[in-house]
Order: sequence, then C-alpha cells, then structure tokens
Amino acid sequence: MYDIVGTGTVLTSCVAFWLFNKFLDDNSEPVKVPEKYSGYTKCKWRNVMGSILHAVLVSMVGYYCVFRSPEYMSERVTTHTTLGEVNICITIGYLVYDAFDLIRFQGVYSTWPILTHHCCLYLLGFGCIMYHQQLVAYALMGSMIETNSIFLHGRQLLLMYGFSKDSLIYKINNAFNIFTYITFRLIGGSIMLLVFLPADYDKMSSFWFVVFTLAILTLVVINVILFYRLIRSDFIAKDYRSSNIMLSPKQAEKTAIKET
Repeated sequence: MYDIVGTGTVLTSCVAFWLFNKFLDDNSEPVKVPEKYSGYTKCKWRNVMGSILHAVLVSMVGYYCVFRSPEYMSERVTTHTTLGEVNICITIGYLVYDAFDLIRFQGVYSTWPILTHHCCLYLLGFGCIMYHQQLVAYALMGSMIETNSIFLHGRQLLLMYGFSKDSLIYKINNAFNIFTYITFRLIGGSIMLLVFLPADYDKMSSFWFVVFTLAILTLVVINVILFYRLIRSDFIAKDYRSSNIMLSPKQAEKTAIKET
C-alpha cells in the first residue's frame, strides 16, 4: 500500500489533525479552554486534545484489526491487511503534523525528546514497515499500547482544568492510567522485546531484528523512567507533602535535608 493511496492517507491524516486543531483554536464552545491556557500556551492544551483523539482512534482500530485477523499474532512478520496499513498511515500523518506543531509553537529545545521519539522511533519505524509491508503486527501492537495514552493525556488534561489530585475523577483516571501503563507499556513492551522478537528472529533479516530490538528496548527504558516520574509525582511527592503538614517548618526543613 506504500504508493499513492498510502501517501494520500498520510496527507489526509495530517490535514484532518490540522483541521481539528484549527477548530479548537477558533471555537471556545463546545470545548471550553482552561483559563490558564487561553493565551499563547493554548497550543499545549490543543496538543493534549489531539493526542487523546489520536490515541482513541488508532487503539480502537488496532484492536479491531487484531481481533478480525488473529493471524496477526501468529504470523507477525508477514501478515498485513489494508485496514492495518491505513491505521499506520494515520499515525504517521498525526506524528508529522504533531512534530510540525511542536516546533512551530514550543520550539525544538523544549520539545526535542518528543521530536526524537516521533522521528527516530515511530516515523522511521512505521515508515519502514509501510515500505516493506512487513512487521505490521508490531505497529498494531504499538497502536494498542496507545490505550494508555488516553488516560495518560487525560491526567494532564484534568490538571489543566484545575482538578485536584484528591478529586474523585482524578483518582479514577489515575487508577486506569496506572493499570494500563503497567499492562500495555511495561508488560506489553517487554513481551514484544523478550518473547515475540526472539521468536521471529528466523523470519526477518538480522538488520531489521537489531533495528526493532533497539527501538523497542529504547521505548521500554523510556517508559520505565516515565513510570517512575509518574509514581513520584502522584504518590511519593504527595505522601511527602502530607507528612510534612504535621511537622513544624524547622522539622520539615530538617527532613528534606536528610532525604536529599
């Protein structure tokens, strides 16, 4: 499908996400912009909204593809369907537009980790998958991992709207976020790295085996680091602040010095 149809799908995806962002820019209703992000920083709110839309779309299509074509899980290297490839093209289009939007409004310096993630891992990896029409199953598994992004970006959106971390809706989202993060990003990524790739070693070239092993390993390491930051922000730091409420200012200062 890596022809005019695939290219057209990528371009259509880019335009669709641009129109979605333009709609958010030009309309304060029915989606109300958080007051803190109503100015120039509105691009950060738009970026989160676009990320949630992309995560919902590609994860649902990914599930549908795998359940409709179970051979994706047994013949992971050679199996490919039109809908599966369309799903990859949608993601490529989103990443191209998102990279452009980040550079335009937030600059390269402040967003280079995300840009590196987009360009090196997904754009390069998904682009190679589309060109060779192989390993589509791995891209679809990556799409299903986006299930967690719904709750991960949902957490960020709740904070933007001023919801307290002690609010019920934040706690519910947080529970789903932790569960899906562990299930999809950590366990799912580890299964891809330690089970599926070694099992498919004889079915792919050594070059692609090394490329995908390094790519998935990088994602797993990044996800472990981000998971630690998430736990520290929502649980460790919260418990630390709660414990210091019972201390005098001088005692709290001594405690902080001991922990550093």
